[in-house]
Amino acid sequence: MKLKIMVDSSSGITKEEATTMGIEVFPLRFSFDEEEYLDGVDITSEAFYEKLVTSPVFPKTSLPNLYQLEEQVKKYEEEGYTILIFPLSKEISGSYATMQALFEDHQNVQIIDGLTTVSGLRFLIAEALRYQDESLDVIIQKLMRLRKRIRIIAGIDTLEYLHRGGRLSKTSSVIGTIIGLKPIIGISDGKVVVFSKRRGKKQAMQYIVDYMMHHLPDEQYPIYGLYSKDKDNYDALYQLFTDTNLQKRIIQVDHIAPVIGCHIGPGGYGVAYIERV
Repeated sequence: MKLKIMVDSSSGITKEEATTMGIEVFPLRFSFDEEEYLDGVDITSEAFYEKLVTSPVFPKTSLPNLYQLEEQVKKYEEEGYTILIFPLSKEISGSYATMQALFEDHQNVQIIDGLTTVSGLRFLIAEALRYQDESLDVIIQKLMRLRKRIRIIAGIDTLEYLHRGGRLSKTSSVIGTIIGLKPIIGISDGKVVVFSKRRGKKQAMQYIVDYMMHHLPDEQYPIYGLYSKDKDNYDALYQLFTDTNLQKRIIQVDHIAPVIGCHIGPGGYGVAYIERV
């Protein structure tokens, strides 16, 4: 079986990484008023965050270019590939449902709901590549088992962007800011949930460390760091990991992709890993 993997840009996988891995990243879209961008094509993550903090307009996110995606998939089908497509969780975006409908008559195309996004998608891609010489049934079975163990937990430094994106009232935003409230969010069953709220950044970071100690990472898998706009908060979190083996297993620090970062805002920090069984 010839396998081709496609993943959306919420994964944070760069074009250079995709080329090395032998996969393809298709860009999600977002816009500031009339200006539309293809994530990672027309604008970098760094430029996006600069625009996010300076623009009075909150960005709108949208599906990838479905025509281009369908044409690329048809090309791979003609070349004899079986295609696995990894959109971000269906609980976060309509991409999954749209692609299911778009490719329902394509026998060699599988849309995978990994119940995750950002660096969590990296684990699923690596797993699919690890078992690419196996049957499709075996690959999907491995993915379904692994997705339940993906853990993503992150601290939000400012409430402003939750408010601007309509996910938090103005009153709650103002009160939360005054008392220094810092939400800790994560992905659970594919949904973005608030794990806890702490007074002050230090307590929020300690919550993440304590969470990891109660939901221990599997030593067979790497850990990914996460940040939005600048790494200062992530670096402070990293220093709280007193287990040096844990620090050594953080193989990469990913910039949180725009489709998620627009709600987190600058200064976000966290980790993505596989929980030990």
